[in-house]
Amino acid sequence: GGGLVGMNPANGSSRWESPIAAPRGTNDVERLVDLTGTVSRVDNNLCARAYFASIGCVDATRGTLLWNKPAQGSDGLAGDDRAIYGTESNGAVTAWRRGDGERLWSIDSYKYRTLTAPLAVGRTLIIGEGTGQLLFLNREDGSPLNRLSPDGSPIAVDPVLAANTVVVVTRKGGVFGYRPE
Repeated sequence: GGGLVGMNPANGSSRWESPIAAPRGTNDVERLVDLTGTVSRVDNNLCARAYFASIGCVDATRGTLLWNKPAQGSDGLAGDDRAIYGTESNGAVTAWRRGDGERLWSIDSYKYRTLTAPLAVGRTLIIGEGTGQLLFLNREDGSPLNRLSPDGSPIAVDPVLAANTVVVVTRKGGVFGYRPE
């Protein structure tokens, strides 16, 4: 139903539920709302995406919704103590202020390209692209820092961080590690 649930790890009972998005539409299929992708957590602040509906942040201590904003994406979010970062279905990359959800910046340089969820590492956002590029963007304003092509095939999954190495997997089966500065 588009809600983020806090659970008691000792017994699996629900502590709280907070709606990230509300169901809407005229039939059961249109009213489906699911949370998708990775969440961003900083202390007790959890931010999540509802599939093609919205993003929102919840205070995990009380289970209260802090804010939610419309967003048209299907991939998870990355974040830090200042901002939440996400890719939209049309290829836009957007940053929202973590405290109140106001948009900090949005770039459409990659419009109509298939992008993975971003990974926030240091001063960089790392995003995989369907054309096989690995994009490195500045977290402050979304400006491009670098671009690499691991093996020319599309990036298959969201980049992940393992220790201090960014791991990228391509459709050809290549597994690549990068250490951004």
